[in-house]
Amino acid sequence: MSARQLSDTLRAPLPAAFDQLTDPDLAELDRLLTQALTRRGENLDAAIRDSLDIVARLMRPAIKKALGL
Repeated sequence: MSARQLSDTLRAPLPAAFDQLTDPDLAELDRLLTQALTRRGENLDAAIRDSLDIVARLMRPAIKKALGL
């Protein structure tokens, strides 16, 4: 694991202090970040699906199409 891979996962440059971390530390940070991003995506998908419950039934297909669902 390299700092570059963690930076790619984060989609941002890492602070200089990250150069002091060991490869296992970087790997663990990358794993936790990937897990958090996955969980955030799942939560956003669930929130979008749940929010469609308040939309009138006849409008749902148009809203889904607009959202790309």
